[in-house]
Amino acid sequence: MKNRNVLLTAAAIGIFTLPAAAQFGFSVVSDPGAYARMASELEQAIRQYEAIMTLYQLSQQAYANMLRAATNITTKNAWMPPATTWTFPTATNTYGTTGDWTHAINTGAGTQSAWDSATVSLRDYSPMWNSLSAGQQTQFARRYGSVELTDAAARNALNQVGLVRGNAAATDLAISRLAFDSSSNNPELNTEVGVLNQVSAAGVINARQQQNTNELLAAIVDQQTVQSKMAHDAMADGIAISVAAQQHAAQNREAIWGGTTQAHAARLP
Repeated sequence: MKNRNVLLTAAAIGIFTLPAAAQFGFSVVSDPGAYARMASELEQAIRQYEAIMTLYQLSQQAYANMLRAATNITTKNAWMPPATTWTFPTATNTYGTTGDWTHAINTGAGTQSAWDSATVSLRDYSPMWNSLSAGQQTQFARRYGSVELTDAAARNALNQVGLVRGNAAATDLAISRLAFDSSSNNPELNTEVGVLNQVSAAGVINARQQQNTNELLAAIVDQQTVQSKMAHDAMADGIAISVAAQQHAAQNREAIWGGTTQAHAARLP
């Protein structure tokens, strides 16, 4: 505003000086229209100057904000939590039946052989299959299937847990490297692109970990589903046995009392 007043004052002095010069014999002709154009042009120049000053001030503010945003924080290590060390199950292998299991559950390798060596094998009952009635075959096949389904769910869970543990070292190394870069004061790692890359890497690690969690949860659901099937079979067998027992009791009463009216009417004194 001060600069604006100075410019206006200078313009006024110039305007009122020109007619005075003409009075003292100078060959200057007074033109009021020219003065008006000069005042208009001067007013426009003042507005342009003020706009430039406003833009300059805004640029200074933006630059100051950029400097604050680019300030490197040197105490980032305080944000890093301690890492939790993975533990891996071990077992004695007295008779050679658990070594493959321990290896499989820690690496995910050799799951089938590990399960077979540590569990009691299902026998093949096909030689005596034809000696069973149709009802016995149905019940036997379903119980046998429960064991087969249990084996499949358990082997899958063994494999999933082993794979997660087997990849634990590489995953921990990637997390450690990301934590180191995130806490580093190296200017090259604290650029906008560098920080965005670290955020992207953290998102990928989180997505992989979530995928591992989902796989383990799916394995647990598989086992629970098989357990539900076995519980269903047990309750269905219990109902069938109860009904059969009641039917047999009714048949026995009929066989004992139905044909002998006198015996049925007899009472002990």
